[in-house]
Amino acid sequence: MTAIPTPSGADTARPREPWVDRIAARLGGGARGPRTGDLKLAQRNVYILPSRPGMLYATVLAAMLVASINYTLALGFMLTFLLGAVGVVAMFHTFRNLAGLVLRPGRAEPVFAGQPAEFSVLLINPARLERYAIRVHAPGMAQPEVVDVAANSEQLVHVAIPALRRGWMTLPRVKLWTQFPLGLLQAWAYWHPAMRVLVYPTPETPAAPLPELTSIAGEGQGSGRGEDDVAAVRPYRAGDSPRRIAWRAMARTASDELLSKEFEGGERGELWLDWNLLPSYMDAEARVSRLTRWVLDAEASGARWALKLPGQFHELDGGAMHRARCLEALATIAC
Repeated sequence: MTAIPTPSGADTARPREPWVDRIAARLGGGARGPRTGDLKLAQRNVYILPSRPGMLYATVLAAMLVASINYTLALGFMLTFLLGAVGVVAMFHTFRNLAGLVLRPGRAEPVFAGQPAEFSVLLINPARLERYAIRVHAPGMAQPEVVDVAANSEQLVHVAIPALRRGWMTLPRVKLWTQFPLGLLQAWAYWHPAMRVLVYPTPETPAAPLPELTSIAGEGQGSGRGEDDVAAVRPYRAGDSPRRIAWRAMARTASDELLSKEFEGGERGELWLDWNLLPSYMDAEARVSRLTRWVLDAEASGARWALKLPGQFHELDGGAMHRARCLEALATIAC
């Protein structure tokens, strides 16, 4: 697979990593590789630090304490310790809002390059305590997903990341964090599930006409065109044989739109999609893109087709399973 060059200014334009993430990296949080199975959040993998409002809150408390000591203010001591106790209780609730959750990998359906790849992950709350305002984010997401998880329930979260290149795409490390209830502290955890999704090549646009049909997929004679019984008339599609144009139907309806005849069985014939027969001026990625479009058009038309690629050959077949096999071969071919 040919790598897409990165613009020279991409690294310099990358946003600076938050300070809590830099501290977590020093602590070793999230440094492990992808893992399979569920992950339960507990003391060993949940981190907590004051947020920016929490740092300001602590600074104000320190100033109040110094003033109370300097002027021997009993009410000042009471107010300072009361607000300090509120901060301690908030720390407990912030940590408890995230700890105890069970994270489970879900599914990811194949997409075409240029579309967002959606990874589904499951947040399981086995406790009788409700969880509020949990943010889920992965690199590439436009904004984090914010979810609440009711007691003894599950919440499905979709992590959408742009799929820029064809081939297998792995889910990057996911970060979960919360500042509930007061926003004075932030508790967070990292999770890197072993999930991946297949990214199909981008189909060629506009579409080139399909190659000429070689024969009809029938039970008996192989030299016929299978055009004995007309089943329906439909609008003309690019790649339809001129012999299939329904001139009589057009004359009866007095329509300027081209119409094509659809024959009994719905199969248009057999197509041979060959990498080596494409024009020589097309580079490898352009060939992959055109063959992807032809596979989609062939499956939509009801034809049976064979796909020949460098080092592999997919025999004559049709249907959704054959389409999926051919698209996977085109997505993973090394050019």
